[in-house]
Amino acid sequence: MAPDRYADRLDASTYEDDDDTVGIFESSPEDQDSLWLSGRLFHRLTGVAAAYNLHTLPMLGGAEAERLNRVRCESLLDELAFVAERLNDPLAVRTAQTISDYLDVRMRHPMWDGSITFEGD
Repeated sequence: MAPDRYADRLDASTYEDDDDTVGIFESSPEDQDSLWLSGRLFHRLTGVAAAYNLHTLPMLGGAEAERLNRVRCESLLDELAFVAERLNDPLAVRTAQTISDYLDVRMRHPMWDGSITFEGD
């Protein structure tokens, strides 16, 4: 087996035009501040989270939208950090950080109602 056979999996350009995406938003996918990520990279995170029997992250990114309240968002932040610490995959780690940054900005506002939706294609 050639060592470079799967090298494209660690190349960011592989995921630039993904048809499989995961949207993260507060009220509507059309929101200006919606976050859209490669579904394939996002599913790396959910797959690892499922393997560790985590609770929040594995349930996200499917065809059905999942709405998280503030407590679940806090749990998700912990799970993202846990999964990212275990991966030697810069793209998955960057995806986890992007989600964490998105949640952190919202959670800093005391008036934030604490609901975020995750929706896959």
